[in-house]
Amino acid sequence: MKLSLLPREDRFCALLQELAAQAKVCALHLRTYVGSTDDAAKNQAKQAIAAARAASKTAATAITTELCRSFITPFDREDIQSFSTGLYKIPKTIVKIVERIELNGLSAVRTDFLPQIEVIVKEAEAAEEMVKSLITDRNGKQIAQKAQILNELEQQGDQILHELLQSLFSEPRDARDLMLRKDIYDMLEKVVDRYRDAAGVALQIVLKHS
Repeated sequence: MKLSLLPREDRFCALLQELAAQAKVCALHLRTYVGSTDDAAKNQAKQAIAAARAASKTAATAITTELCRSFITPFDREDIQSFSTGLYKIPKTIVKIVERIELNGLSAVRTDFLPQIEVIVKEAEAAEEMVKSLITDRNGKQIAQKAQILNELEQQGDQILHELLQSLFSEPRDARDLMLRKDIYDMLEKVVDRYRDAAGVALQIVLKHS
């Protein structure tokens, strides 16, 4: 079903694309930040994450402003706001993850964080494609396929978290290190879950407009 866009509706679509794109930028640079042994590369990744978070905040604020000004929207206002808020919280959480890693002296390469981050990167790629499908022609089949991928990745993330926690508690560890690592695992899991939630909103939009 093709979507005929009025100028202000087109603005919503561009902003949603921007949010999805900036979330992916954060995911990619988080992988670099955690996995690189080069201090310059880590610092550059950190700066890129901060810039993407700022850009996503600008886009999310613009969406809220447009919702207040517009009589016509491409789909229900509450769905747009929910979708926007969910996507914005991804860069916001990733910034907090980097801050927590640095605050607690965990900025050296931590391979145990990478499995969850790889899931997040795959989710970011799928979500960006899902947003494009949602705002071009609302092809329910394509969106359903991407939503299924995101749900499967969320389940994969749950399994990874279970294995990480099992490993974390299976052998003696310094209590502080244990708590800090678990904290990071849980924050990464929040990002994984936010993509699943975004998929749910996208499917809801399709069902309402099919």
